[in-house]
Amino acid sequence: MTASFEFSALQRQPAPKVVISPRRVLTDLLSKGWIESAIPFIAFVCVLVGVLVTTDGYFAASNLRNLAQYAADGGLIVLALLIVVAVGGIDLSVGSNFALSAFVALYGFHILGLPVPATLGLSLVCGALIGAINGLLAGIIGCGALLTTLGTMITVRGLYTLASQARLVEISSSSRLDDTWDFIGFEKLLTMPVGFWVLLAVAVATFVMFRQSRFGWHILAVGGNRKAARHGGIQVRFTIFLAYVLAGLIVGLAGFLFAARQNSAGSDTGLGMEFFALTALVVGLGGFVPGRGAVIPVLIGFLTVYILNNALINAGLRGDFVQFSLGAILIAILAIDVRFRKNRHRLLASAYLDPVALAISPIKGMAGLMPGDGAPKLRDATLLAAGEVDGPEDVLVDRDGNLYCGTRDGYIMRLPPVDGARATPLAKIGGRPLGLAFDRAGAIIACVAGMGLVRVTMDGAVELLTDQTERSLFSVNDDTVIRMADDLDIAPDGVIYFTDATKRYDIENWGLDLLEGRPNGRLLSFDPKTRRTRTVCDNLIFPNGVCLSHDGRHLLVASTWGCSILAFDLDDLDAGPRVFLDGLPGYPDNINRSSDGGYWVALAGMRNPVIDLAMQHPALRRRMTKQVPPTNWLFGNLNLGGVLKVDGKGAIVDALWDDASGPLYMITSMREHKGVLYLGGVTNDKIGRLALPSADPRWTGQDSYWGKA
Repeated sequence: MTASFEFSALQRQPAPKVVISPRRVLTDLLSKGWIESAIPFIAFVCVLVGVLVTTDGYFAASNLRNLAQYAADGGLIVLALLIVVAVGGIDLSVGSNFALSAFVALYGFHILGLPVPATLGLSLVCGALIGAINGLLAGIIGCGALLTTLGTMITVRGLYTLASQARLVEISSSSRLDDTWDFIGFEKLLTMPVGFWVLLAVAVATFVMFRQSRFGWHILAVGGNRKAARHGGIQVRFTIFLAYVLAGLIVGLAGFLFAARQNSAGSDTGLGMEFFALTALVVGLGGFVPGRGAVIPVLIGFLTVYILNNALINAGLRGDFVQFSLGAILIAILAIDVRFRKNRHRLLASAYLDPVALAISPIKGMAGLMPGDGAPKLRDATLLAAGEVDGPEDVLVDRDGNLYCGTRDGYIMRLPPVDGARATPLAKIGGRPLGLAFDRAGAIIACVAGMGLVRVTMDGAVELLTDQTERSLFSVNDDTVIRMADDLDIAPDGVIYFTDATKRYDIENWGLDLLEGRPNGRLLSFDPKTRRTRTVCDNLIFPNGVCLSHDGRHLLVASTWGCSILAFDLDDLDAGPRVFLDGLPGYPDNINRSSDGGYWVALAGMRNPVIDLAMQHPALRRRMTKQVPPTNWLFGNLNLGGVLKVDGKGAIVDALWDDASGPLYMITSMREHKGVLYLGGVTNDKIGRLALPSADPRWTGQDSYWGKA
């Protein structure tokens, strides 16, 4: 048995605590969903600054309370319109509905003498009824929303005009007093008007509805794609109907607040309100965007329009000039916003790749072992399951010689220990299975790109163990999701150590991580006893293969783009990694134990001087990705298959190569079992089987980890 390495004698390889890059901060911000509202927010801030500079005392506490009191009506109308637009409709009748609901509240309170709760209910019923009519015509029957609500607007406005002409004199001469009515209309709660708290409560409820409720999700699904929503089992017409009813209910609430505050109504009540609300909605959303329940941006748009309009009027400007100025400013905001939204993804794509200079240690320890220095030993390998397994990235062997591997289409396949036997599915994972390992109970633990860590029993049952970890302290984006779980190994106490090779790229474009050369990966751990996942070491350069040392005290981790093997002390993981082996001739992938106390290292491809030089010049790589078609980009030679044999102290003692045109290209894994080495490749469609004359014919990986069965 070869002696183990002395950890304290290894060179330290500290991982950076923080990765600082202005380009990365920019792209992380551009990829955030809320960045779409950046222009409306900037416009809002500019309006606030402009008003602050030009108007004395505008933001005094008394004036802010006054603004909040009168803003409640318009804010509620905007939220009602947001719900309708989110479901893919429009409502031009909100102004007329608002006026009629206010009249109904005044009529119920002053003429019928109803108590305030009953008056509120009457106003809500009026608003909901008009919303139901819109929903019936636009949703259930299928009439066009624009023409439907235009007709409702005209009809309800006419009804309001007739009713107000008959009763407004009687309402205005009423002498009824009520403390609750006056409290809602004029009093303060925690220094702010009651209407402000009502608007805040409705805004929070709408936000929660879109984020957390099934009904809110249905609204967004219908607005986003009605056909897909229908195929998904959503009752599209009924959802549209309910959205209009809910919007009408909110408009009825706004009418009640207006009635309590004003205690009267006029012929111009609610006139033009629909256009004011639509303008605020467009400023916040950047247009009529169905399928988007953006409550905060819409309220920002409303406040921008509301404060700007109020400030211009308070400045003593003529009404027609106010309208002209307001329109010109809003057109400028919308033009900039539309331009930004249109080019945001283009800007993100052009700036996302963020290369950095990466100096790789020169090749060492390979004298007489490079390809061409001897006969290619993998030429003698037998090919198993040719054409039956698509992309067996990792190969696992149980005590009985059964082979297991993952495939590109998301299966874990099983091959009996009989040459030529057909592969059969053990389980359907759904993601892309990569690294595999047996736990103590004999179940397979698999790293699945895009999913995380799963456990597969021998009867095919699949259990998701974890798909998230701790968020990085200085990360702009939420990086809790495990994007590319790559390889794993299991410690004697059952803790699973595995790598998330890159936090920035998915399995489809993981090669772009090579062009960056940045420490985008991390080493994670999952404890089955506590079900806790934590980040052991962040900011590693494409951490890939994971292997527990023979003594069970250390963890070996392959840094693929660094062409090195790192070592971690399990008793002191906070100390960070040390260099077990560097200067490899290729890009290391998986690592596994060998029967003589050493380790097997799979090389997914060979280094060459051009790539090594290019990795030292990030500007070259950035220009290349912008000016050269992707098919002509410089990449590592990820085709020539090779396996290195490393002793227990980290010295390379042998190298197994295939022919340049051989069938075992881009080897990503190998497993020794009873004197035989099994080889897999992520782009291959077969498994290699090579006899090892000098290996222990009784040694198995499961026995090495868990003892004899």
